[in-house]
Amino acid sequence: MKKALTFPVILLYLIITFSFLNAADIKEFPRPFPLVLREYQIPDGEYNPWPLDVLNVQINTDSTTQLQNEEMAAINPQNADNAVVLWRDFRLGFRRVGVGYTFDAGMTWHDTLLVVPPYPWQSDPVLAVDSSGNYFACTLCLHSTGEGPTGIYVQKSSDGGISWSDPVIAVDSATQFFEDKQMIVLDGDSGPTYGNIYIAWTRFTADFSSSNIVLVRSIDAGQTYSIPVPVSDIDGVQWPVPAAGPDGEVYVAWFQYFPRGIVLDVSYDQGQSFDLDRLIAPTNVWPGDINGNILVFPFPALACDISQDSPYRGNLYVAFMDDAGMDMDIFLIRSTDGGVTWSSRVRINDDMVGNGADQFHPWISIDDVGQIHAIFYDRRLDFNRNWAFDLFYSRSTDEGQSWSTNERITTVSSDPGDAALAGLIGEYIGLSAWKGEVQMAWTDTRNGNQDVFSGRMQLTGVRSDGLPLPMPFTLNAPYPNPFNSSTVISFITDSEMDMTLDMVDLLGRRIALLFDGTCKSGINRFTWDGRNASGFEVASGPYFARLTGGKGMTVKKAVLLR
Repeated sequence: MKKALTFPVILLYLIITFSFLNAADIKEFPRPFPLVLREYQIPDGEYNPWPLDVLNVQINTDSTTQLQNEEMAAINPQNADNAVVLWRDFRLGFRRVGVGYTFDAGMTWHDTLLVVPPYPWQSDPVLAVDSSGNYFACTLCLHSTGEGPTGIYVQKSSDGGISWSDPVIAVDSATQFFEDKQMIVLDGDSGPTYGNIYIAWTRFTADFSSSNIVLVRSIDAGQTYSIPVPVSDIDGVQWPVPAAGPDGEVYVAWFQYFPRGIVLDVSYDQGQSFDLDRLIAPTNVWPGDINGNILVFPFPALACDISQDSPYRGNLYVAFMDDAGMDMDIFLIRSTDGGVTWSSRVRINDDMVGNGADQFHPWISIDDVGQIHAIFYDRRLDFNRNWAFDLFYSRSTDEGQSWSTNERITTVSSDPGDAALAGLIGEYIGLSAWKGEVQMAWTDTRNGNQDVFSGRMQLTGVRSDGLPLPMPFTLNAPYPNPFNSSTVISFITDSEMDMTLDMVDLLGRRIALLFDGTCKSGINRFTWDGRNASGFEVASGPYFARLTGGKGMTVKKAVLLR
């Protein structure tokens, strides 16, 4: 299933010069009818091959066929309709950083490139948001791949991602080091360390003979940063992820080559010094390629629960990929004592064990009530070839001890193609969850090249059993579905209210407006005849009925067959 790499080769692979991605055939797997959400029981697990009714909206609007990948997402805690996504963007033919922002819960996006002087290339974009809604973009800047000087810069946006400050130097290594894989975290707890910023990264020597984990901090809201502090006790390390604890602790987890596995260290003095390294999760797998030349890491997706409203405040969670024998799976471990002891691993993906389908690139987010949300790439729908991949989602309401049925988010599977690029589709994806909203961003090849797509899921509240609370309105599934000439779309409201019902395509673009006004209490019915706003027949395929009212929005899929 994988090709192992020796440590020197891995280092060279990480800094290899890129080539551009070849166009890939769009792959959408055939489905039996009726096309409805249903669960299929299979031995040793169950999965849902139908995508949830989550719109897949493309964020980048460039007309090139260049690469976009390595996404990070954040929801504004002051306004959940506002979210920002960063990604690595090659639209100019070399590494830059793209930024997209939305003010309508991901229905429409505006995108541009960040301006990050002084170096011509930017890469490895990461993102954080504070409780006041200020976004912080952290970027690696360099002259070219594997060539110094390199620096790490931070920019701030206080208007929802529309404009960004001049970059502040977190570190500039000149030529003595090559900085790589930086991650940023903000201390969001309401204590004396609130607002502190921590950035951890891998520092390679100029000749790439060794690597160590280092960290800088800012205690003045990002105006200045400290000198780098050593974190790892030994070299031969990569992929650090920091997290801030409820009492000012700073946690950093990373992958270590010898002995192989995920390591954690902690600082009790706001990142000025670190304790001894602890191997918390030995892994079977090395960084290396899976089918399609996709570089995968057993990196730690680390998160700490610091919400005042969470019953699990203070818990640490690490999600990671590992080889379970036949293929790659996603696992989670938990610590309830500040990283001293850890639970046994729990498998998040619920497809059949050992079916030959890889899961990779996990990311997690903890919301305001302590739920853990997880996304990852998944090849279960193509397990015979183990090639095309989809984005899947799951969540846990009990500290990661059990997980909801995995749900397919992407409406079209992606084909990695035959490109030879370090990482190929990037090495991480974006996820943010807050107040019943889940914002996802991922690399998608349905257009024949790499683009950034997003999906917004609205849970609208959570019951004690972890299921969504009902909204004051309900959108029924279109009937008939699939349909040929017309389909009836109905919704029910608790009272009179202003509602909008329209039909949109896979990219979230409005096709037809069915209703916009004040509806009556009870059931409301409308018919869509498969025509657009200009009266022309639209092509066969999947469309979405979108119902919006108040602060809620829900969608249902309708399939047109001509």
